[in-house]
Amino acid sequence: MKKTKITFISALMLLGHGAFAEEVNIHEKADTTTVSLAPYSLGLGAGVISALSPKLKDESPAFMKMSVIQSITFMDKWNVGLDLDWLLPGQNWGGELSLDYLFANTALQPFVGAGAGMRYFETGNNFGENIGASGTVHAGVLISVMDELQLRVRVPFHVVMNKEMDMGVGLDLGILFSSPQRTNKVRKLKYQ
Repeated sequence: MKKTKITFISALMLLGHGAFAEEVNIHEKADTTTVSLAPYSLGLGAGVISALSPKLKDESPAFMKMSVIQSITFMDKWNVGLDLDWLLPGQNWGGELSLDYLFANTALQPFVGAGAGMRYFETGNNFGENIGASGTVHAGVLISVMDELQLRVRVPFHVVMNKEMDMGVGLDLGILFSSPQRTNKVRKLKYQ
């Protein structure tokens, strides 16, 4: 009777173990991939915008730019960003929502993008003539320094639809911080 119970329990254990077994194919290769867990990043930036339009050059040939940067990554190849800018000298400010396409999903991610928003340059007495919708095209690179720290280098071209059609080209440097669990390496089987 004891032997029958032990045999019965052993058979149940083997059945249970067999239910969780996977078929193994020796032609499968394990591959490591990176999966975004918390795609939101927040940071600070600084840069310069060189004036291209004559009226803006009279105000200053170049403006120092300080920014608050926000970024959301989705579908592994796209970034949506919001930059809030303050430009010196003067009371110059702006903000833009941008969409960037990332060419790689590695530690070095070159990108191109475009943005739209509002910008104000203090070039006269009338507030309404100096504010306008703005558009930007830009190219740059995101460098992953650590899992929770990225460096953004970007060259933007700005056009402001105000009375003077102000234009400028610049260079931005930004530091983006995110959650320590922003990315996670997982093992994934790749089929051939």
